[in-house]
Amino acid sequence: MSVEGHNHSWAIQAGGDLSDLRPGTGAIFKAVALDTGTIASNGRQAGGILLYGGKSGEPVSLGTWGVMKFTAGAPVAKGRRLTVTQSGYFSEAASGSYVVGRCLDADVGSGGVGTGLFNFATTAYMGHIGELA
Repeated sequence: MSVEGHNHSWAIQAGGDLSDLRPGTGAIFKAVALDTGTIASNGRQAGGILLYGGKSGEPVSLGTWGVMKFTAGAPVAKGRRLTVTQSGYFSEAASGSYVVGRCLDADVGSGGVGTGLFNFATTAYMGHIGELA
């Protein structure tokens, strides 16, 4: 079961329609880019997780660090490092990706909502030998 804990949020202006709040398919609990206010396409661009949505030009709330819900784009196992995919979903980090958090729930399925521990301020690059600061 996914839950949220202590986290820090930040309000930005939506750069596109982020008002679809259906967990798993909508924009809620997906990664958003700080500079554009749209769904992020990778871990380096991501600035937070959409917690409260809105239409283009309206304020939206992003979780920037802490324990938060996320939407998985592929199966994720407990303890695995997380990155952001092309469509704002989260997946297990692999070589060449930017790590934004870790999965706290056991076995989150594709399209499922899980709980993770995140820090978008200090992402780490995952090289072929593991995370590099």
